[in-house]
Amino acid sequence: MTLAQLVLPLLLSGAAGGGNEIVLILDNSCSMGVESRDDKGRRYPPNDPERAAVLGTLIVEGLARGSADRVGVLAFGDSERDPPRPAQGADAIRALPYSQGTFFKRPLEEAGNRLRSSALPNRLFLFFTDGVPQDLKDPSEGPRTLGISEAADFETLVIGLFGSDESRQMGEPFLRPLARNPQDLVFVQKPREVIDAFTRGYARVLGSRPETGSLSPGESKTFEVGKYVVEVLVATASAAPGPAYAAKLEGPQGDVPAQASGDNGCPPGVRYGGAPKLCQPPHRHYQVFRAPNSPDQRSRWTLSLPKGSGAIDYGLILRYDLEASLAVPATTRVGETVRLDARMLFRGKTFDDETFFQADGFAAVATIEGQEVPLRHEGGGRFVADWTPSRPSVEGTPTPVQVTFRNAWMEQRARRTMQVEGFLDFALVPDPASLDLGQWRGERSETRRCSTVDLSRSTNADRIPITCTAQGAVEGGLLSCTPVAGSEADLGNGRKGQPLKYEICFVAQGCCGQLAPPGLGVLFSATHPHYAAAAVTVPTLVKVDETGWLRCWWPWLSLAAGMLGFGWVVMGFVRPHDFDPAASVYVAGSEVGLKRASALTLRETPGGTRGFYRNARMCLNAGGDFVRSPRAAVLVLEAGPGGSTRFVTAAGLERKVQRTGKWEPVPAEELSLGYTPNGVYRIGNLYMKWS
Repeated sequence: MTLAQLVLPLLLSGAAGGGNEIVLILDNSCSMGVESRDDKGRRYPPNDPERAAVLGTLIVEGLARGSADRVGVLAFGDSERDPPRPAQGADAIRALPYSQGTFFKRPLEEAGNRLRSSALPNRLFLFFTDGVPQDLKDPSEGPRTLGISEAADFETLVIGLFGSDESRQMGEPFLRPLARNPQDLVFVQKPREVIDAFTRGYARVLGSRPETGSLSPGESKTFEVGKYVVEVLVATASAAPGPAYAAKLEGPQGDVPAQASGDNGCPPGVRYGGAPKLCQPPHRHYQVFRAPNSPDQRSRWTLSLPKGSGAIDYGLILRYDLEASLAVPATTRVGETVRLDARMLFRGKTFDDETFFQADGFAAVATIEGQEVPLRHEGGGRFVADWTPSRPSVEGTPTPVQVTFRNAWMEQRARRTMQVEGFLDFALVPDPASLDLGQWRGERSETRRCSTVDLSRSTNADRIPITCTAQGAVEGGLLSCTPVAGSEADLGNGRKGQPLKYEICFVAQGCCGQLAPPGLGVLFSATHPHYAAAAVTVPTLVKVDETGWLRCWWPWLSLAAGMLGFGWVVMGFVRPHDFDPAASVYVAGSEVGLKRASALTLRETPGGTRGFYRNARMCLNAGGDFVRSPRAAVLVLEAGPGGSTRFVTAAGLERKVQRTGKWEPVPAEELSLGYTPNGVYRIGNLYMKWS
């Protein structure tokens, strides 16, 4: 991640046709590269024996070379009276000698002057140190010397490299005031962390977010570049001291030549007595690329490392031709809702690409009073949020507001200030002052009665956020209060204020009992606690008569009756029994005639199939005819369960005993058993046989 993030600075530098004024104070005190001893003779190893700070500075200089960015490097002098040592270009950076002390004041003065006088739109103060200033006694002197204030429009990044907790505790009080924001102060413990911290912070400040990684010899990395990217930047550096390497970057137009390369070694002939190996090889090498890209179409790029080289770290930066814009009122009052209106610009026009807004983790937030406020997309590329100041501007200094658009590759910011004045006059005058929602009878489902309260006659209720809260509780009912859509006040210039009308509703649950709750009402109050005394309660009357048992339950009773009736009808057709389909009967006027009679299937006789709540039956009259009505029959045979039968009417029925050939009457108790197949029966002068 180290080198990749270094590249980020460039991202912003070219954005929107502007550049960056980068002033970098590089700590060149002896403790960075030379071993030291204290008064007791204890030895302290150097904090940066690999000259990682020099390597990071060289990468920044290389990335900015030939662009709209301007990089100025300042180092400490040998005394507090000496002016800072400037370094312009890679050779001058390598040649910066190690000084005899840690003197902040003169470099801070020079850095502040350069930043304030710069005409470039984006400015960055970058400070790297491993020590405690010898020329500052009070930590507040540093920011005064640099000129940090809300009016000073430049970013800050301060990196501290300390070898022990004791030295950090001594140096941190002097570094923290030099960082505009808490996240602008970064501490590292090892020299190899220097570039990582340097590039991470630099990328964040300049509005880019790099992709970082490493390549082993013979490996390559291919990456897709989306629309709106105007430049591709890649920084590489050897992962460890060693020989030079030659990475290769290939884009849509072919190979991209390296913009800058080299190592972080000392100039020829330079030696330091306290660090005999500091200037000797091997050194860490670097190579940076910067190439234009068409923002109107997607492209593919490949970074590769030939075999035979040592491993490298890389950082990839995509510079979008986008910039953030923010509009806020110049002044407002505490408790008054403010509309934050932000957008991104592409080629000077509002940027509106919904696909872009939905990809790569895109987010838009505003930072104000130390809190992040999410912005919502209103369409047309406009991102808005409503914010309510909770306190006046401190000592009259305008309150800063920052908007940030970010995704996986970029982080664009815009700042404005807003003067937050004291509290507004506030008084609530609800109309009507009390509500009577009337009387009604409860129903099977919930019932509702509503009315509207108007706050138009109140003082500043159109500008101060208000909440409406139901007071009191009742079992079986609920009181609610909601703003009426479209009742927002018109504050002019297209700005919408707070709702001025609220709908008060009481909902009675279905099948409720008698409801006449006392103490109901709605409380109107401002969200800000300062206006708590202005809260007003609107008493609310409501009376709901009991639904009644029959009114409540008659649908269910009707349904139950209907289901029972339906079941009764179905059972009327399903429950009766049928004759066996194969069962048949022979009827004749004599026993001999049965042998000549034709069989008649029982189901084909009148009434031989089951009916509504009626079993199938066979009815035979005295003349030997089959009839439907059992009243006209002398013999009635009825179907039973499982193909069984029974005689319902059979007065005088006899059966022939095959063993003796005699006739015997059928006992009454056996009539319920029905006929015996192939047995011969007679009733009067009719002979019958069933099979």
